[in-house]
Amino acid sequence: MLNETETARAILAVCGAGLAVSAARDLRQAREFAEDGTLAWSVVGSYPHRCPPAVRGLFVWERYRAVLAVQFAAGLAAPVVAPLSTRGSAVLACVLLTTLLLGLHRSDYGTDGADQMAALAMLTAAATLIVGGTVGKLFLAFLTCQLVLSYLIAGTAKLISPMWRDGSCLAMILSTRSYGSPRLAAFLRARPLLGLVLAWGVMVLEVTFWLAVFVPGVPRWGFLLAGAALHIGIAVTMGLSTFVFAFIGAYPALVFMAATLTG
Repeated sequence: MLNETETARAILAVCGAGLAVSAARDLRQAREFAEDGTLAWSVVGSYPHRCPPAVRGLFVWERYRAVLAVQFAAGLAAPVVAPLSTRGSAVLACVLLTTLLLGLHRSDYGTDGADQMAALAMLTAAATLIVGGTVGKLFLAFLTCQLVLSYLIAGTAKLISPMWRDGSCLAMILSTRSYGSPRLAAFLRARPLLGLVLAWGVMVLEVTFWLAVFVPGVPRWGFLLAGAALHIGIAVTMGLSTFVFAFIGAYPALVFMAATLTG
């Protein structure tokens, strides 16, 4: 069983890699952040930002690009440093948390649950590595609660939807421009029973995932492997790769809390 410090370092290693991926994505989309882009500071900064002028100055693209470069470098370093140094891990966690919060404060347009989960995971890692002890355990418990609630709420929302219950939703989602895969959408339309099984598989997993905290080792790892497969499948079919790192990066907290509760 990992102790709280080792758990925090595992969270940092996985989530840090994901933040490197998201920073690289934003750096590649420089045109969107430039003065005539949809994410230009002249656009997203049109509403009041309650922060010091020095911080607002980081949000123009010429400086925000440097923030993303720091996030990219720190994220790449995280999987290397995390197994080697607690102090170095704490520094990286603080750097990544700062760059992520700057990005979220600059604009929440285009952000999603992966960004929010990554921020909470980095906060947990930083607090656990710096303070540790009871405080660290409380943060790990908080992250575990956030993780299982995220799945439970998502699964409950799907259960309410008739399109999820009849299995037609997956083909419809995969037909969209943003998250589409026309070939896979057509494949599922031709096989409605498969779509029904997949949809109910997702819903059942999400509404029962909280059981992973309380069941013994083998069933617990079954839940975690199923959750990982879900996120990897979504990344492959819909391109939402940051969810893989943000949510799987929180799994060490669940494993730690489950071991604490059940042994």
